[in-house]
Amino acid sequence: MKEIEFQRQLMAFSRLLKKEKTLLIKDKAEELVELVKQKEKFVPILDGYQGTISAKTRELAAQVQVQQDENMLLTKQALSYQKMLMTAIKDNIKSPAATYSKYKTVKQQARTALIDKEV
Repeated sequence: MKEIEFQRQLMAFSRLLKKEKTLLIKDKAEELVELVKQKEKFVPILDGYQGTISAKTRELAAQVQVQQDENMLLTKQALSYQKMLMTAIKDNIKSPAATYSKYKTVKQQARTALIDKEV
């Protein structure tokens, strides 16, 4: 493969990563699955290139790396948010234990809310 073709492949991969970033921001997981399949097609191309590498190719590769890092950060952020949300829901679903007081009333524990607020 010639370097110019490799650069075209890098640009196409970069466009795919930008599309992935948009889907990550919009939380469209269904569309991300198809996009990952498209990304997998680039692995042998990017891994197997043995030609010369000019400054322009290095710049394109650096752009791809930056975009991939951004997407990884967005993915980690989304997973962290989902984990926090599931933990909050799980804690909120647990029925709090009620105890009786000497005044013949049931004392309830405070329930966990999904949204934290400062008092």
